[in-house]
Amino acid sequence: MRRPIFWFLFPAREPGPLDGSAAQATWLRICPRGPWRLAFLIVATLGTVTLASAAVAAVLAAPSWAGAGITVVVVIPIVALLARGWVAGTYVCDRGVKVSSILSTEVLPWASVAAFQVEGGSRWLGTPLRIGGERIELLAREDGDVRRMGTHVETASPDLWLRPQAWDAASDRLRTWLRES
Repeated sequence: MRRPIFWFLFPAREPGPLDGSAAQATWLRICPRGPWRLAFLIVATLGTVTLASAAVAAVLAAPSWAGAGITVVVVIPIVALLARGWVAGTYVCDRGVKVSSILSTEVLPWASVAAFQVEGGSRWLGTPLRIGGERIELLAREDGDVRRMGTHVETASPDLWLRPQAWDAASDRLRTWLRES
């Protein structure tokens, strides 16, 4: 059997057809990263690599505990927030829906989803500033209470901003997963 380069990064799959009990176990992103998110993340990643390499070079040139401590205290949170920025989004699988943001992740099983609602007003590029537009919220039933769970499917999100066809595709995809799960 021929293995691809970096074979250890690819999961082993059994060859052959799937049976009726096959389930989607991996999380699928509802809308792919848009051009605005990619532009920001690529620039931020390059800036972080430059900052981290300059900080490490400065610490190695003049070793001191204070310099090393400041480097660690500054670089590690920036790298962690940047990594979460690459992961942020709305994901679905047969188990439920997962909304990952910069600081938190919420997982909701499909059985708890009461409704799918399109609301007015959207956050501009993920900031707290509200602008016109549409966003999708899921209504979740928990112990008789109904709570709202926001998704990243918004007309002004960095994934869908200025792309109405992508908004339609993402909302249809989420609606289809809700209906069929």
